[in-house]
Amino acid sequence: MANAVTFKTVYDSGGGPALTEIGETDKLYWQKAGAFAYGATGAITAAAYNDGHHIIDASNNELCDTGHAVNLKYIAAGTVQIAGGGTVDLNTVTTAQCLNIYVTCSPNAEVTAATFWAYGSGEADPCTGLTTQGFVQGDAAWSDIGGSGAALDLGTSVSAATHDFYVGMSVSPTSNGAKTGTFKASITVV
Repeated sequence: MANAVTFKTVYDSGGGPALTEIGETDKLYWQKAGAFAYGATGAITAAAYNDGHHIIDASNNELCDTGHAVNLKYIAAGTVQIAGGGTVDLNTVTTAQCLNIYVTCSPNAEVTAATFWAYGSGEADPCTGLTTQGFVQGDAAWSDIGGSGAALDLGTSVSAATHDFYVGMSVSPTSNGAKTGTFKASITVV
C-alpha cells in the first residue's frame, strides 16, 4: 500500500484529447506564439508572458503534437488569456484547462496540507531570471509562486482514495537566455 502524487493535463498525443499523466522525465515547456519550437526559435522575449504551452520529453521532443495543453497567459492580477482567446476573469478558468495534481491514497487518507510553487536552485529560491505566476482553480487573482515562501495553499480534503487539486501557471523571463525551474507540490496525508 502506498500514496502517490502525479501531475496530469489535457492534451492530444494522437488518440484524442485526454487527461494525461505527465511522465517523470517529461517537462512543461512555455514558449512564444506559434508552432512548437524548442530553444531560441520559440523563446519568449524578456518581460513578455507565454503564448504557447507544450509537454515535451527528456529529449525535448513535443508529446502534445496533435493537440497542445491549454495555454494560460498572465495578463494582469485578476485576468487571463486562455489559448490565445480574449482576456477573461481568472476565476472562469475550468478544471479541464488546469494542471491536475492527482493524489492517490491506499488505504484511503485525508489531505491535511497541500501547497505548490516553482523554484530555482533550491526550494526556497525563486527561478533565476524568471517570473512565475500561479493560481489555484477558482482564485480571483494570480500570485507570484517563486520559492517555497510564496507557495500557494491548495487546501485540505476529506479521507478518500483520490484527491484532485487544479492549478495554473504562467511564466515571463526577466532577461535573455534559457530559463529553467522546478514545479513542486507538497502534500501531507494521514
